[in-house]
Amino acid sequence: MSPRIPTRVSTPRPTLANAAVPTAAPANTAVPAGADAPVSAPATNVVAPTGGSWKRSATKEVAISDLQQKFGWTDESWQGRLLHAADEGADGSRAANGQVSAAELEAYLSAPTDAQFLTSTAIQQQRAALDAKLQGGAQSVKVDSFDSPWQQSVAKRADLLGGNGDGELSADELTAYINASKANQAQGTGTAANTQWVPDQQMAAFQSRVAEVAGELDPLQGVGGSGATPGLNLVKEYSRTLMDTDKNVPTFVSYMLSAADVKETPADVSRLNSTFVRDPELKGGVVDADYNGTGFDRGHMKPAEDSPTQAAMNESHYMSNIAPQHGNHNQQVWRTLERGVSEMVKETGGKAYIVTGNLFLDDKGKPLPPESLQTTGSKDGRRIAVPTHNFKTVLLELPNGNLSMFAYMVPNMKDGPSKKEDILPLLQQSRVPVDQIEGLLGQDLYAQLPKRVQDRLEKDTSAAGVFQKQSLYESATLLRSPPSA
Repeated sequence: MSPRIPTRVSTPRPTLANAAVPTAAPANTAVPAGADAPVSAPATNVVAPTGGSWKRSATKEVAISDLQQKFGWTDESWQGRLLHAADEGADGSRAANGQVSAAELEAYLSAPTDAQFLTSTAIQQQRAALDAKLQGGAQSVKVDSFDSPWQQSVAKRADLLGGNGDGELSADELTAYINASKANQAQGTGTAANTQWVPDQQMAAFQSRVAEVAGELDPLQGVGGSGATPGLNLVKEYSRTLMDTDKNVPTFVSYMLSAADVKETPADVSRLNSTFVRDPELKGGVVDADYNGTGFDRGHMKPAEDSPTQAAMNESHYMSNIAPQHGNHNQQVWRTLERGVSEMVKETGGKAYIVTGNLFLDDKGKPLPPESLQTTGSKDGRRIAVPTHNFKTVLLELPNGNLSMFAYMVPNMKDGPSKKEDILPLLQQSRVPVDQIEGLLGQDLYAQLPKRVQDRLEKDTSAAGVFQKQSLYESATLLRSPPSA
């Protein structure tokens, strides 16, 4: 999205009390096996997939050397070091076999015993563990007093690299260590001797690369069937893009947003330090100047504000992440939805797999033929198709494993509403089942889910989408049932 709207600070922020109450799950919430079902949810509204909400396959391995050759990763690069660390930390006969799977990466990063790499989720867990031990007024704790081996390892590194090496860890030492790991991430200076931060969003895209090469389904990658929308598949550091090179807009952009990333984003990450640029992978692709004088905003598919690092912010300004949006739609309606989703993820403490894209439909909701598309652009030789609708689908995974799914298909209107009391009803009217988006795209989204979970979540719009009018961003809270009549 282009211009920033000032934050209205006079209204209270949503709290867990009014934003996410897991005891009142909506009808299309899935509950993994072993988790407690919401006490107020009827049995017919609960899906209990075997083995949890979804699970990556440990057998879908690929040779590390193949990945390095394909993507140009050296043994000294952070990608190469991470692949080897995950391989060496794998279970049983798969350990140190020269191959790696997305599941092994996930397992390693959930318990990084060597503490070479820390995700935002791991950092948040370490902060919480230290806070719990410092209750009662203690200023520091023994580094070996943490409950899990990986947290002890992180504590020891923090004491040595961010502290005084006295065998105890304080809050200041942990903060200094985390800040250093974030600097290593930004500067690419991480080595086995220290620690590098890998934001959850970056890791989701990295795992998606590995899963794709290994032939495994992944939440960021749609599965095209017959009649699928054609496109160029681009895998970035923080997202994936299916690019329609004929229309010069993305069909969709997918990425993961976690509450931990939102909380760990450095304060100096700013869109003011980024500029719109041609995607370096697209020779002859759209440039910033193509929008000059068109009357359209440069509308982000992956919001700039959902960037955990400056590198991610810069990536969000690639023109492959941009589509023409009418100003009021971009700055008011679409921004309200974007902020609502981001706020919902933060307040629930969960993570969301988000797919955002463009549709070109007639007044009956059918795809427009190429000759009927509206186009824009400052150059005749590079026309940019103007979408009639923007869509957003979200698979929300809560900390307890419960799943919820929802989608919006919002008209890209020139004279769209600008007032809250008009925007909210429009967004509510724009709720559609994910199945409808899939049908228009010819893509199976979230295909990694067990089929019966997909059937439950994708076919209806019953997840409550109540916009809390008293909240800062009118956030869409999906775990709160609509008020009864």
